Amino acid sequence: MQRPNDASLRKARINLRSLSSGGPSQLPSLNLIADALRLQLEKRRKVAILYVNLEHYGRLEPIFGWRIVADILDAVAASLEGMAGSTLRQLDAVSDFTLTDDAFIVLLSPPRGRDVISDDDLAAVMRRVRERLQSVLLNDLAPGVYDRVLPTVGAAVLSADDELTFEQSLERGIALAMQAAGDQADAYSADLEKTLADCVERGEFEALFEPVVDPAAEVVIGYRSTVRGPFHSPLRLPDVLLDVAQRAAMLVPYGVAARACTVRSAAGLRPDELLFLNCAAAELPNAAVVALSEFYSLNPALVPQHVVFDLSADELSVNTASTVRTLAGVREMGFQLCLSGVGAQLTTLALIAETHPEFLCLDPVLLTNLRADPTAIEVIQLLVRFSGRIDAQLIATGVQDAENLRLLTRSGVELFSGELFAQPDTRLPSASFRQ
Repeated sequence: MQRPNDASLRKARINLRSLSSGGPSQLPSLNLIADALRLQLEKRRKVAILYVNLEHYGRLEPIFGWRIVADILDAVAASLEGMAGSTLRQLDAVSDFTLTDDAFIVLLSPPRGRDVISDDDLAAVMRRVRERLQSVLLNDLAPGVYDRVLPTVGAAVLSADDELTFEQSLERGIALAMQAAGDQADAYSADLEKTLADCVERGEFEALFEPVVDPAAEVVIGYRSTVRGPFHSPLRLPDVLLDVAQRAAMLVPYGVAARACTVRSAAGLRPDELLFLNCAAAELPNAAVVALSEFYSLNPALVPQHVVFDLSADELSVNTASTVRTLAGVREMGFQLCLSGVGAQLTTLALIAETHPEFLCLDPVLLTNLRADPTAIEVIQLLVRFSGRIDAQLIATGVQDAENLRLLTRSGVELFSGELFAQPDTRLPSASFRQ
């Protein structure tokens, strides 16, 4: 058997320990499939392991809420189970499987009439599993799930070795399958990073705008902006685009190009309207200096008082003292500040108060099931009182229906953005106040 690298072997050992019982997943534990695996290995001297990695699924929680993770795991488990019982079984690649925190491990039996699964057999199985998962995650769950999770599939053949215990053979086999999945993920990440570098060099970004409205006064106070990349790429999703920029250490050049694109596209901004610019805390000092020197030349409506830097509240918990000082300096330059995702971590409220933001955006997850979730209503009412105490205006983002608007208004929220008022557009869209 090929020797896996040390990092993969360590991860395999950790995963194997986590598989000792079924736990909350209610899926088969390793205890239940180990005997079958041991028997196959003793009988055939070689068996195959398939490894399905969902490492990135955690990034969905801030967008869809934590329940989406359970939906993904259930959908993937049902898909693998269905393939083991029908599609894969017909092709003689049957399986028992179990679940780690972020991956499924599958035992494959060899094709009928052969002692082992060949490399071609493994490649075919991996291709079918990838295609099936792509179909499940693209079509059966919320839009954008597949591009955010990007499942990877690896496989390896376990060989019986008289010098190794069964547990050591299993560790090595899983480690090799993990390496194969990791190599696939690395290649995919490299492609995304190259695409991002090309976009930065050519300025190939597209800004989208969404009005922030006061329905009671029927006025637009400004526009929140996001930036997306090429159409046929996961970089089309703004959160994936930002994530790749951070991983590729391209946050600063990406940020400069993205904001220049946004400012130029906001040509119709009125002098009394605000432009909310998404920004990471690490690049904020540079962003503010660039804004002072370039924004007005790109768009004469943009004096600092009309620019609102929009940061995630979660960033306050990293390098807190430095970040708070940076935000104070940015406000002294005349810019305004908005903190988004408020409510996801109530422990950050004390830090939020320290930054004296002009605006706070509710975490959109709070709005996902508002009618049936009295706890979310209570949290929103608490945040309404908190925003009033620190003299910040609270914005509910992602509002999609009139019932949510009614519940939010009744809870004391006054400013809103979302598809209920306007679809995001590459030009500054008009807002509709007739619900």
